[in-house]
Amino acid sequence: MYLDDGISVVYVSSLPVSMKWARNCSITGEGMNQGWVGDDGCFYFKYEKDAHKWCVSRGYRDIDDAYADDVIYYTEWEEFELDFEE
Repeated sequence: MYLDDGISVVYVSSLPVSMKWARNCSITGEGMNQGWVGDDGCFYFKYEKDAHKWCVSRGYRDIDDAYADDVIYYTEWEEFELDFEE
């Protein structure tokens, strides 16, 4: 289940656990703590296939060519855990 502001609620053993994601994927809307960043943070991609399509749509052969041109890079962000109060 997705809530506003990149907060997802996941049930583990019937207990609600709330996760705050560092970023949301520009394509899927899914929360992400690692992935590709395009155009200095204008676009975020959780999946390599989406990052690849984005690079090709901008005239690059693949992610490596776009990376060499400083258009996209891969990174990881810290995970956030929030206390869930009922």
